[in-house]
Amino acid sequence: MKTIFNLDKVKVCLLQPENFYDRLYNQYHESPSKIIQYNGFYLDFGQDENVNDKDITAKLFLIDKPPVELGSFVFNKSQKYGSKCFFSFDTKSLYQVAGYAPTQKKKVKKYNYFNYPIQVFSDLGLIFNNITYLEIACDTEASVIRKIQYAVSQPDIFDMVLLWKKVRNPEEILEGFYEFYQRSRIRKAPRPTLYIHSTKMEAGNKNELKCYDKARELAQSREDKAVLTKVWNEMGDRIQRLEIAVENKQIKRFFSEISKVYPNRWIYSSKEDYNEAIEHFFFDLGMDEKLRAEMFLYFSNHLLHFKLRDNKKTQLSVLDLAINPMSLFKSIAEKKKNRGKRQ
Repeated sequence: MKTIFNLDKVKVCLLQPENFYDRLYNQYHESPSKIIQYNGFYLDFGQDENVNDKDITAKLFLIDKPPVELGSFVFNKSQKYGSKCFFSFDTKSLYQVAGYAPTQKKKVKKYNYFNYPIQVFSDLGLIFNNITYLEIACDTEASVIRKIQYAVSQPDIFDMVLLWKKVRNPEEILEGFYEFYQRSRIRKAPRPTLYIHSTKMEAGNKNELKCYDKARELAQSREDKAVLTKVWNEMGDRIQRLEIAVENKQIKRFFSEISKVYPNRWIYSSKEDYNEAIEHFFFDLGMDEKLRAEMFLYFSNHLLHFKLRDNKKTQLSVLDLAINPMSLFKSIAEKKKNRGKRQ
């Protein structure tokens, strides 16, 4: 059963060097076109209204044949953001093959355009500040939504731990667990989209798990998006997606925990060291699928996991549910029923 972890949406915060905004503003107005070209890349500003005395919006393109859209910048001069600017990665560029590289096992592995904007930050003199928002997508061929629903509905087999609290009464309303069904006028979708998140929303503290039928979404989307996703994942038509969305404060919490697991990987002793360590962590996250899987598991377990009500109280993540066949859990349920009848 294939399971792949991708960065799906990414937004980072950067610091602009002194007078950077004014220089960019003047360069734009001195340019005969609506683009500014650099060595290997260019900024496309689109319309004049995207360039003003408070903020500048520009798309970043890699110079290639054809050009590759890498993402978009929002440069700031407002009092609210000061010297901070933001860059959002183009999702499509994270699923496009940029090239192939050999691995330690003498195999060839494809890579995407994730590291290209990072080089652009350096070329522009922008300093990495933090990871503002990201989504890690876990694509699997397993019927994970059906298994989560089954585990929720079987309190005699599974203890349910929702938002880090055990659900003690099987009849209580599950605050933080939501099912959303799409439908047409005559038919309801066979599988819902599941949302698991806290009922309290705090800026910078988002932590959400979304589970949905990715195959259905791709069938309803543009053909190029469907082809891109399937080729990158090397999967067929049965794709279900588990998606973790986290914001800055939660990312810092994970970084603090994972730094203890790998004490020599991202070393820091001051604020300057910390920002550099976070930048290295961010680069590793984009390049290392194992690290993405660890981050996904960390947050998904905080939001939802189960404990099998056996002698050892075996803990099961949503990924464990995906990996194990439904027949295993049904056989456990049958054994429990039979023991109850004998008693």
